Amino acid sequence: MKNIWISLGIFTLMIIAMFLSLDYLDKVCTLVENNSAELETLINEEKWLEADKLSNQLYYSWIKEAKVMSIFVNHAEIDMMNNEILKLTQYVKCKSKDEALASSHVIKFYSKSIVDLQKVNISNIF
Repeated sequence: MKNIWISLGIFTLMIIAMFLSLDYLDKVCTLVENNSAELETLINEEKWLEADKLSNQLYYSWIKEAKVMSIFVNHAEIDMMNNEILKLTQYVKCKSKDEALASSHVIKFYSKSIVDLQKVNISNIF
């Protein structure tokens, strides 16, 4: 009987940890999407100095959060996002409007993809 309670307790902790990690992941990816959308606006308006500050802020916040996310997210997805954010910072620095807009759009796509791949649904289970 003692083993049942231990197993049930561990199972409950795993479920709670899963929902907390999904909530954390959703918050981080929403922040990345919002920053990317704001960056697109700044790039379209050609406010390069503000866009450069925001792109660097996005990079440093992503690097900090990626360390935690690497515990429960595929490393390939995190590496793709790292690379794209690094490209974005350089495109903004060089004032390459078309490349920066494309990179910003890819970042939004990757962040949505990361969240979708971690959600609990039938297609992700099988």
